[in-house]
Amino acid sequence: MDEIKLQVDRTLLDVVMRSTLKGLSMTGVEPIPVGASRLASQRHNISVIVGLVGACSGNIVVNLSEKGLLHLAGALLGEEQTVLTEDNIDAIMEVGNMVAGCAKEALMETDFKVEEISLPSLILGQSFAVVYARGINTVNVEFEIPGLPVSMLNDRFITVGISLLRGSGSRRR
Repeated sequence: MDEIKLQVDRTLLDVVMRSTLKGLSMTGVEPIPVGASRLASQRHNISVIVGLVGACSGNIVVNLSEKGLLHLAGALLGEEQTVLTEDNIDAIMEVGNMVAGCAKEALMETDFKVEEISLPSLILGQSFAVVYARGINTVNVEFEIPGLPVSMLNDRFITVGISLLRGSGSRRR
């Protein structure tokens, strides 16, 4: 039988995995990559989106559940979080910012050069879809977040995705 390969951009796959691991290490959480896709997906009701601009432009999306948000924000803030507050919303946007900053750094070593990241935006609610034009390279990686009980199985997973269009941005001179 012929070898079957996952059709994802290996460079972007590596960037998403490394930047998520490095970004979340600042919270003390060590996510476990469990799957990848070249299709954008937001199955949870919370998404942090950070724009990427440079020779290539696009964005990073961190998608997670409310319980996942509370867990990661609590890890960053150093105290348990039980309800959504301005502090833990700010904290999860900072987590998205940390992942995007690590991705920007990692992308500088590739053909997908990115010089700047935007301020993070937060989307609350699951009733949205992100649709990209042809030619955009997208890679989504699903991670399991240890530390949440098995009874919260769906909440244990977050998706981090990157979507970039080569040569779409302005180059600094």
